[in-house]
Amino acid sequence: MFRRYKSFSAVIAFATVLSVGCGPMDAEQPVDVPGTGEQSLGAALFYHDFRGDSGGSNSQCNGGTIVSEGKSLGEWTTRVGLDTDGRSGGCAQKLGISDPHGELSGLVISVDFRGEDGFTGGGQCDNPGLRSIPVTTGLAWTSAWGIDTDQRTGGCVQSFSLAGRGDVALDVKFEDENFNGQCGNAGLHTITSTRSASIIMNMDDRRGGCLQSFRLRKMVCGDNVCEFGESCEADCVRCGDGICNGTETESTCPGDCAPPPTGTCGDTLCEFPEDPFSCPMDCVPTTGYCGDNICDFPESQFNCPVDCGLVTCLLPPTSCP
Repeated sequence: MFRRYKSFSAVIAFATVLSVGCGPMDAEQPVDVPGTGEQSLGAALFYHDFRGDSGGSNSQCNGGTIVSEGKSLGEWTTRVGLDTDGRSGGCAQKLGISDPHGELSGLVISVDFRGEDGFTGGGQCDNPGLRSIPVTTGLAWTSAWGIDTDQRTGGCVQSFSLAGRGDVALDVKFEDENFNGQCGNAGLHTITSTRSASIIMNMDDRRGGCLQSFRLRKMVCGDNVCEFGESCEADCVRCGDGICNGTETESTCPGDCAPPPTGTCGDTLCEFPEDPFSCPMDCVPTTGYCGDNICDFPESQFNCPVDCGLVTCLLPPTSCP
């Protein structure tokens, strides 16, 4: 079960992995989407700490290899393996962001960790709750949460959300090692100010476990690169959004770039669907037009009294319609 342990931040070197023992997991090579390499600010670092819940190594947690590192924007953290089961103990995880020059000012990334079946998941999800990842000039960590899933019902839910910056995204890659249902909502999830995501950790005695890695990156609007998760109109041309921009033309995207419909009232042209009733300024009637204050043929007192006056019934009454 989860136990508190002393902070290791005083001995963590920036962007350095501290390893204890030999684990089977290799560090995942940084993979940038187009443009993220250029946008790495250099000074800001995203930190991830993953180890056994006693503060040391545990073969259920990344094969016994402790990972505590900081990665530049646009770089993936080391992929770690989660393989908790009926064995004693579990894994502890925490996150932090170092931003010495305020380049990520206003950024708020929240992590909500709780049980799938009850707040603590029947004791499988230690220290549950909502916390924000600290963004500080130095290095500060979230409080650690404990992952100790096994054969008990349900697992642990980890939910991510982002606010305060529309140009920053957090990628969370969550992989199912053996595709046997232990890793709920597996895949690559991009968290932005308009998109959140949740994953379910339900590792147990089934073979294999889950793999997880993170990447914090900056999206730049106007660089002609539509990055994953970006909603910049200048970069992300989408046919069907009602905006004719970028490389769109009337032939490639008629829905966005079709010419305006004909029949615009006020252009001095009487075009369909205009008529004397809907647009008299363009469609001047050539014959009697009820309502133009002129009693023209075939208008009469009977079919257009507004132009031709009211009908006066004279004797004998039988002569009146």
